[in-house]
Amino acid sequence: MKRFWIKLGLVVMAVGTLGGVVSPSVASAKTKAKPTFTNTDMKRYYKSDKSKTAFYFKTYKSGKKTGQMLIFGDFGATPNVKYGVPTSIKLSKNKRTLTTKYKLIKFTTTDGQTTTSLTKTVYTFKLTKKTSTTFTTKLKGSKASRRLATTGTTYTYTKVKKSPAPAYAKKYVKPTLYKQYLKAFADSGALTEEQQEEYATKYADQGVTTMVNNFNYRS
Repeated sequence: MKRFWIKLGLVVMAVGTLGGVVSPSVASAKTKAKPTFTNTDMKRYYKSDKSKTAFYFKTYKSGKKTGQMLIFGDFGATPNVKYGVPTSIKLSKNKRTLTTKYKLIKFTTTDGQTTTSLTKTVYTFKLTKKTSTTFTTKLKGSKASRRLATTGTTYTYTKVKKSPAPAYAKKYVKPTLYKQYLKAFADSGALTEEQQEEYATKYADQGVTTMVNNFNYRS
């Protein structure tokens, strides 16, 4: 997975910036300025307790190229992490809304070998800054396949410095996986109740670790 970025379309830009067009806003003495995007916003995580999701833009290098990657974690009923490659990132004239077009990365496994490719479909979502720490955007899709979009349910996200994945995985993912594994082991009828609980805890913990590692992607 570390090398395939070279083959994908990268959005090349200065590290952690929007081409240098974003700068902190200064409120006038008479009028309180509405919050606008800053370079720092691109280096933060966005989390929503209500939707049990989080996302962030990751800057990475592939050879001599620098690009942006969009990572979306769904810690809800069907825990999963989606990876996207932005095809364009544009800031509105008032610098309050960031419009991102992206393609999702597909992973295909055949005969034990996994290959990656980009979806033909280009998705779009808009992130609007409401305050210095709160933003809104929309989620579309079923519980098993939610993604950032321009239509669907609107959620408020909070900007944070630290990855929310460990806390979200422990709070939301672990109990979900525990129940699923516990039911599967109970239905099998091959284990005692004590063994069912032991193995359900073990595999749920493994699932939490995987979810956190997938969200906190390291190139």
